[in-house]
Amino acid sequence: MDDGRKVWTTVGSAGTLDQTDLAKVHLFQSIVQLGTDLGGPLDPGAQGAGATPNVDLPTSQAIVRYNITPVEGLFFIETPFKYQIRIRYRGRVAAKLMQVNIESGAETQLILFDSSKFPSTDNLQVQSASATADSPLLDFVNNAYYVEATLTASAVALGHPAAISMIKVEASADFSG
Repeated sequence: MDDGRKVWTTVGSAGTLDQTDLAKVHLFQSIVQLGTDLGGPLDPGAQGAGATPNVDLPTSQAIVRYNITPVEGLFFIETPFKYQIRIRYRGRVAAKLMQVNIESGAETQLILFDSSKFPSTDNLQVQSASATADSPLLDFVNNAYYVEATLTASAVALGHPAAISMIKVEASADFSG
């Protein structure tokens, strides 16, 4: 198999949750979601079809962590290159690729994915975020790596809740010039 196809992937439901977040999420096949899917706005006719009610509701969050393991596709041979996180998600999701130094325990954020930078939709969508500068190779000898994803949604479910179906971390050629 071509090394470019040997990338690190996981499904949303395979992550590790804090005990306090266990009761907040639902797992269904590959998906982890914050709350229950009602399938649409509570009363779409109240303010016109498709309108979102103008109400400030409290929010709820759940944090899911995914351990990264070394696979050949993470070790890009050509330079320059950048690592990227690609996520299949719905709603408000933030995800950070984190590096933890084995000796000191120091944690460094390598990539930040923020769903608010993309158009919102009720359907699952795929978007990605890349490192802001050329990436050095991930060093699994001296560091450990994980993705920390935060799902944020209204504490009162209106429509489709925040969800993650899939996460991919990969190296790709940097053609930004």
